[in-house]
Amino acid sequence: MASWLGLALTLAVVFAGGVLGGMSRFALTKLIGNAHAATFAANTVACAVAGFAATAPIAWQIALGAGFAGALSTWSTLARELGDLIAAGRHREALRYALCTAVLGIVAVWFGMRWGLRAFAG
Repeated sequence: MASWLGLALTLAVVFAGGVLGGMSRFALTKLIGNAHAATFAANTVACAVAGFAATAPIAWQIALGAGFAGALSTWSTLARELGDLIAAGRHREALRYALCTAVLGIVAVWFGMRWGLRAFAG
């Protein structure tokens, strides 16, 4: 019986984080008029949140990492946007967009982890 309760709680925190992450992604899309900039912002923020979550207690890892960051990030949209840029012959822009997303995503994870270590070290 305890395993069912644990599973139900895990699903509940992932669901709650996912709802908030999806709503945040929608808000970013509406707030930022440019589709590429909104995708970039969502993925960068999701990387920072995932880095933070990696240092948190397990329930927060699940809620923030799998739920919130998972729903906020939009890697499939990034892939479609890169494919569209390549199909349009805008190879340099596609390369710049991909590299900036990757590099700043890694930096965002690092900052998130540093923030998390400070928050949970005490």
